[in-house]
Amino acid sequence: MPTAAQILRTSPPLTDADTPPEMHPHVVAWPWRFEVYHPGLHEVLPAVQAFCSAVIRREPPRRWLSLLGPSGVGKTHVLKQALECLRSAAARGLWKIPTPTGHRGPQMAHLIPAVDLTDFRAARDYAAYDLIYIEDIGSGAALDKGSGAVTRSRVAELLQLRSNRWTLMDANLYRREIEQQLDGRIASRLKRDGSWMVEVPQAVGDYWDR
Repeated sequence: MPTAAQILRTSPPLTDADTPPEMHPHVVAWPWRFEVYHPGLHEVLPAVQAFCSAVIRREPPRRWLSLLGPSGVGKTHVLKQALECLRSAAARGLWKIPTPTGHRGPQMAHLIPAVDLTDFRAARDYAAYDLIYIEDIGSGAALDKGSGAVTRSRVAELLQLRSNRWTLMDANLYRREIEQQLDGRIASRLKRDGSWMVEVPQAVGDYWDR
C-alpha cells in the first residue's frame, strides 16, 4: 500500500513562505472530517487549512486551491467543508471585507458550471464575489458541441477575471487533461501566483471500492 506521501502530490509544494506561521484558531478548531472518503486525503489538510486561514486573515496574495483527479475520492466533500468553515467564520464576524465606510460580510457562492454559467453575464457577475467554489470545472464541457464550448469559454472567462480573488475548485480531470479537453487558459491559471494545486493519482481509487 502506498504511503501517504505517495498518495498525493501537491504542486507547488507548501513552503514556509506559503504557509501561515500559525493557523487561524477558527480553522484549527473546525471539525474537519477527512476520513469520510479516502484516508489519503488527510494529506490535503495542510493546504486546505492554510488556504482558509489566509482567507480569514485576508493575507495577500489572494490564491486558488484546486483538487484534481479521479471521482469518488472525496474532493468535493473536502472543499465543501472548506466553504462551510469560511461561511462559519464570516457568520461569526471573523472574516470581514473592508469598505470605505467600515466593513461588510463576504460574498460567496458555490457554482456548478453547466448550471450556474448558462447566462452570458454570469462569469462577470461571479467574478466580483469575494470567494467562490467551482464544483467540477469540467461539468457541461462534454455536452453537445455548442453548449459544451460555451461552458468551457465561460469557465475560462470566469477564472481569468478571478486572477486575484480567492477561489476553490475541483475537477475529475488532471491538469494535462484540462489543457487538452477543456481550455489551455484554464490549465495555465491553476498554478499561477503561488496557488495550491493538488492532483490525486489514479492509484488512490474510489473509496467505496476498497
